[in-house]
Parts: sequence; structure tokens; C-alpha cells
Amino acid sequence: MSLDHNRPLRFPVSGGQGYSWHVTLSTRRRSYWFLFVLSVLILGAAVVMSLPYLSKGAHSDPAVLSWSAFGISFESRQLAALGAILLSAFSTSLLFAILVSFRKTASEEIFFLAFWALSCSFESGRILVARLYDAGAPPSWMSFVTHVVLAARFGGYGAFFFAGLRSAGFRNERPGRAVMAAIGVGIAAASALPLDSGTFEPTNLIRSAYPVERLLLVAALALITAANLLVAVETTGERVFRTVAVGAVALLVGQALLVSGWHPEILVAGVALLVVGARLYVSRLHSHYLWQ
Repeated sequence: MSLDHNRPLRFPVSGGQGYSWHVTLSTRRRSYWFLFVLSVLILGAAVVMSLPYLSKGAHSDPAVLSWSAFGISFESRQLAALGAILLSAFSTSLLFAILVSFRKTASEEIFFLAFWALSCSFESGRILVARLYDAGAPPSWMSFVTHVVLAARFGGYGAFFFAGLRSAGFRNERPGRAVMAAIGVGIAAASALPLDSGTFEPTNLIRSAYPVERLLLVAALALITAANLLVAVETTGERVFRTVAVGAVALLVGQALLVSGWHPEILVAGVALLVVGARLYVSRLHSHYLWQ
């Protein structure tokens, strides 16, 4: 029996009542292509927007901090712009790796991870906030962009959460709906988060409430994701999920460093964790599903 990957397959849902459409391999490929192209466009826009802030000629702000060492100094606005570009470049690189690796293998964990990767690209909105401030734009515009960045960030957390659940054995015949749910939760969480339009964070976003709680949220997500992957080790007998768990934690910690920090040493550590985490997570899952 041969399967046509271009035509959806139907599987009975629980209880044997009705049918639901399963996401085909070709549908996943189209999704990965769309996310990759979108990330490339966002990266290009981020580089163009950041040019004034990667030079000493950038406008200054009373809230801008400075860092200096060995006779070299940078402003927080410059380093924050660099951090946003690094996250956007990582997003594009990871989505490209997914495109190359998962040509003939399907993985719902990777499907959800791809949307988390795209959410990292939206950190480029931090550069747009700075540009709007220097242009004298209304505070409502900067608040809107800040909410978009936070909504993408929270939505990415939700997608990562679903990836961990999938490894632990959670089955969803319509992963697209799970992604939409994650996006909806992200938008709701960001909309409910109070902003102080008069002050800015060193990362260029308008200062928002509950910064400690947001870091605790990431820590809890990392622990839950790691726990789900360790459950997968017990239920499937596949030790590869232990390595995937390490990669998942590295990805989340690396992202947390780049979205909340701006010092050069923090940016370097964040990028290193992202690269190592992506390598462990994507390559191990690829080798696992290649033989399924």
C-alpha cells in the first residue's frame, strides 16, 4: 500500500465517532517553508532598522545604560539591538535546519518547535520600539509593538509546551489547532500584562509588570518540558529523549538570556546555549524519527 503525502489521511477519533484530518508531511513542509521565508524577511528588516543603533550616532535616551571593559564601551540600546538580531538570525538558521533535516520524516515536536523558533524572530520588534521613540511616535504605538513582541514570546512558550507534551505521549490529530491555541494564549497574556508607558527596559521594550514572575514562568516551563521528555524515556524506552531534554532546557535558558539581558557576556552565553540546544534537540529527534 503506498501513501500519497499530498492527500490528507483520515483517522478515527476517540470513541470511533467521526473523523479528523491529520497533518500530512507535505503540509508540514509548506508550513516550514512559510515560517522560514517569514523569518528571513523579519531578519532583513531587523538589520535595516538596527543600523542607527549599531553606531555611535544613535540618539540617546535618559534610560539608556552603558557597559564598558578594556577601554571599549557600548550603550544598552546598541547591545539590545544586537541581541534582537542574534535571536532573529538564530530563528532563521533553526528553521533552515528543520527544512533540510525533516524532508521525509515527520515529528510533531519539531512542528511545534518551528513556531517557537519564529516567535524568537519577533524580538526584532524591540528595535522598532526604539526607532518609534526616536521618531517621537505616540506612546500607544510603542505599547502596541511591545504587546506584539510579548504575545509572540508567550505564544512561543505555549508551542514549546505542546512539543514536550507530544513527546510524553499526548496525541493531537490537529496540531494546527494546538498552535492556534498557543497563539491565542500568548495574545491574551500579553494583553493582560500592564505596561508603564513612561519607562523602558534596557532591552528597549516598554517596562511591563511582573518581571520576576516571567522568569519563573520560563523556569517552570523548562522543568515541565524536561519532565515530559523524561516521561518519554520511560514510556518509549528511547534514551534519546534524555539528550532532547537537555537540548530543550538549553534552548529555553538561552532564549531567556537574550530576551532579558543586554550585557555582552549574557548575549554570548545565550547564543552558545541556543546553538548547543538546537543541535541536541533537532539532530536527536531527526535520528529518532528517521527510523520510525
